[in-house]
Amino acid sequence: MIRLLSYRLRHMQVCKASALKHSRDLTEDPAWTETFRVLSVATIKFEMLSTAPQSQLVLALADSSISTKGTKSGTFVMYNCARLATLFEGYKHSMEQGLYPPFPPVSSLDFSLLHDEGEWLLLFNSILPFPAVLSQAAALDGTAAGLHIAARTEMVCKSLVKLSMDFSSYYNRVHILGEPRPHLFGQMFARLQLLRAVREVLHTGLALLGLPPLSHI
Repeated sequence: MIRLLSYRLRHMQVCKASALKHSRDLTEDPAWTETFRVLSVATIKFEMLSTAPQSQLVLALADSSISTKGTKSGTFVMYNCARLATLFEGYKHSMEQGLYPPFPPVSSLDFSLLHDEGEWLLLFNSILPFPAVLSQAAALDGTAAGLHIAARTEMVCKSLVKLSMDFSSYYNRVHILGEPRPHLFGQMFARLQLLRAVREVLHTGLALLGLPPLSHI
């Protein structure tokens, strides 16, 4: 009963937030049905799985609003997945129009062109440490008799939220798809490759939580 109530409330809040963002009610649009369902489930899963096993779980069931700008929610992580999907779709569309060349081999990219501090924050704070986060999130518990695995889902959730915050800050400041000029392509492709890694981390983390990434929100 509590789970059903929580889902219905989060679903209502997600639909309300979407209506505010898009200035129209999309609840009757079949194209958005699955998106609203995934967002509602993501919100609940992050609320529950972000709590450490030894901590008390408190679900705020008050009729508060949900926003894609709220930096501690599953909705925020999903929102940034959608932003990445839009970015790469934009590159693909521009490439098909002949504005950008095809993506070059990774071995040919010049990562020394990444000068922004936000780019290195993404790499060293989230991308490179992610395998260690996964190892710690499902570590064998040697303190108990028998074979026990301590599932630390809160580590995965917090890692995804932190990555989303860093990416959002970077994306709001830096124009990734710049002017279609050959001398700018090197930096653009280096940035796109970095954001490919960001996308891979987000998709992997969401898959571990049983959530699909969204392409629009």
